[in-house]
Amino acid sequence: MLTVNDSGQLVSPNGQTPQAPPLNPALSSLLKELSESEGGLLDRRMFFDPEIYKVELERVFARSWSFLCHESQLAKAGDFFSTYIGADPVVVTRQRDGSISAVLNSCRHRGMKVCRADWGNAKAFTCTYHGWSYSTDGSLVSVPREEYAYYNEIDKSKLGLLRVPQVQSYKGLVFGCFDPEAPSLVDFLGDMTYYLDILLDRVDGGTEVISGVHKWKMRGNWKLAAEQFSGDNYHTISSHISVLLSEFPPEAADAFVNIDGLEINPAEGHGIGVMYSPTGAPFSAGSSEAILRWRDETRQESINRLGKERVEGMSWTHANVFPNFSYLHDSSVLRVWMPKSPTEMEAWSWCIVDKKAPQEVKNAWRTQAIRHFSPGGTWEQDDGENWSYCSGAGGQEGVVTRLSKLHVEMGVGHERSHPTLPGKVSHTYSEQNQRSLYRRWAEFMAAESWKDISVPVRTTEVIDRSDMAKAGES
Repeated sequence: MLTVNDSGQLVSPNGQTPQAPPLNPALSSLLKELSESEGGLLDRRMFFDPEIYKVELERVFARSWSFLCHESQLAKAGDFFSTYIGADPVVVTRQRDGSISAVLNSCRHRGMKVCRADWGNAKAFTCTYHGWSYSTDGSLVSVPREEYAYYNEIDKSKLGLLRVPQVQSYKGLVFGCFDPEAPSLVDFLGDMTYYLDILLDRVDGGTEVISGVHKWKMRGNWKLAAEQFSGDNYHTISSHISVLLSEFPPEAADAFVNIDGLEINPAEGHGIGVMYSPTGAPFSAGSSEAILRWRDETRQESINRLGKERVEGMSWTHANVFPNFSYLHDSSVLRVWMPKSPTEMEAWSWCIVDKKAPQEVKNAWRTQAIRHFSPGGTWEQDDGENWSYCSGAGGQEGVVTRLSKLHVEMGVGHERSHPTLPGKVSHTYSEQNQRSLYRRWAEFMAAESWKDISVPVRTTEVIDRSDMAKAGES
């Protein structure tokens, strides 16, 4: 397990890779069965068992890279954003030197949150319980009445807020990881970066998020949402048929029903989906002429940066970065599925836009995201209802119900390599990405430490345009 050293920071015990506590026999058997399965049969306990949820927090979330915020939310020194890694509250802050750091949002004295604002700008974080004050990098700088309460004997250097050991960005997206032994963010992402670039690097200047975050709670285990965004176009024709018929012209609705495309598994745990679009227009853009016009105006620039393969004839739709960071490319939505209990999650949603896009286009993206994928969005309400009835409301915990396994075997044996796209692909009606996510989940759950977890093999190049720009300036 991770421990806290004499300086009050997270470390691996004795310099060794942190070891997790042993699993109980029932959970070990479940994980062994899942990891060795050729197809995809899921034990329903994965979606409601408190013991499994407890182990998830420790073995999945405390080890994985988790999305924290977008760099545009931390524009200047002192800007902060409050979020979570698993169930642990953290505050992400831009430091005076321009770097980004994150600390556990829990006072070392009594555990009170030192920052209760969602975002803002601060020179320090002060606990309102007893007044301990911390700098934005987590250092303890002030203790009230120190000379009388502690006889000037308290060692403040050892009582700073616990720092998230690893904080790294990928083209504007900020991630954090509690485990100092975890590989770099780029290595963790593997070939998923090839597909993230379609969202983040299609035009010069990159992206930004529109100010504000939608947050809402719902019944349902977080994995239900992660797996759907990872690889489930299949539900569209059933769950969202009313939206298709009421909001889209007949030809667009027909395109959804008669969908053709690919589900892509770029690395274990990550997944992305794409529809073939002869015109290259995003299906989910609806009737927004401003967005369609902007994409047309920047098409050649995108081809120059990404190549025709990722731009022409493709409408990139859903994606999930293991474990719980999702996005909808054509709808410009970022999403994190915060675990709150075995049968409850909280959705956090941002609208992401091209930074250099005209304000008219940004407004259109924002309206589109709210209309379809906000708490009251036409698509979002369908999904929330489904997840609710797949969880506690659906009777999963029933004595007899739990005996039958869930079937996730669509497309088994039909995964294949693609001539140009990295990763394994299958038809858009496939559950290969769901199976990949659960294999990765089982790998993390069964591993004693990072030495037992595989690092994705990269086959594509990571292009850092910021370095190229600096080289050009010099």
